[in-house]
Amino acid sequence: MSQMADRPRPVYEGARTEELEEPLLPRWFVLLALAAIPVAIGVAIWAFVVFGPEEVPVAERRPPDPQGRLTTDVGQYNIGETAAVPLVFPECQFFRGIRAGGSDLDRSRIQTALSTLCASRPPEAVAQGIAAFAARRGVIRFAQFQATGVDSTLDLGAEDPLLLLNARFSREDTEPLWIAPLVAHDTTYMSEPVGQAESELEARTREAAVCDLVLDDTRPSRACDDAAELLGFIDPIRALQSAGFE
Repeated sequence: MSQMADRPRPVYEGARTEELEEPLLPRWFVLLALAAIPVAIGVAIWAFVVFGPEEVPVAERRPPDPQGRLTTDVGQYNIGETAAVPLVFPECQFFRGIRAGGSDLDRSRIQTALSTLCASRPPEAVAQGIAAFAARRGVIRFAQFQATGVDSTLDLGAEDPLLLLNARFSREDTEPLWIAPLVAHDTTYMSEPVGQAESELEARTREAAVCDLVLDDTRPSRACDDAAELLGFIDPIRALQSAGFE
C-alpha cells in the first residue's frame, strides 16, 4: 500500500513542489497574494491594537486530531514524493528499520538526531517507543503543515507509521538535535491511545527526558520549553483536557 494513498488532501494539491522547498505556486495566485498584502497588514495592525498580542496556551500547542488518525492535528499537509531510505544505526539494534524520506540533507539531519539519541542511551520507555516504530519500518520525513506552529505528528493510519516533522526543522539554520525529542514524543503513541490526556502527558514526559539528554542551554528548543512548562503545571491533565484531550 502506498504511504500517500489515503493521507489528507494536501494544501497545495496540483501545485509543483520540490522536496523541502516552498511550493511553486501559479502566477495568478502570486499576483493575487501581492495585491492582498496591504489589506492583510491593515487587518493585522487593527487586530493588534484592538485585542493585543495573544499567545496560544502551552497545553494547546499540540492539539488532538479530531479524526483520531494523527497524534497531533496539523490541518492539511503536504509532503514530498522521494522514496524512503533505511537509516543506519550500528550501535542501536532497536533503531534498525527506521527509514527517512527527502533529500540527502534531510536524511542526514534525521540521522544525526537519532544517532545522537542512540549514543545517549535513552530511557527505557523512549527506547521501547522507537523500537516499536522501527519494527513496523516507520518512515520519518519533513512536511508543510497548515497549522504552521505544530512541531510534528505521527500518522498511524498508513500501512507503515509515518512521522512528519515540521519543514522548518529541515532548514540549515536550525539545530538537528531538536528533532530527537519530537521523535520521542510521537513514538509514545505506538503503544498509548491517541487523543487521551494521559497519553499526551506521557509523550511530553518522554520528550522532556530526551531534551535533557541531548540538548543544553546553548541549543534551546521551543518544544522542550513547552514540555517543561506543561510538566510544571499543578494539574497538567486538566490543562490537556481543557485543550481537547479526553
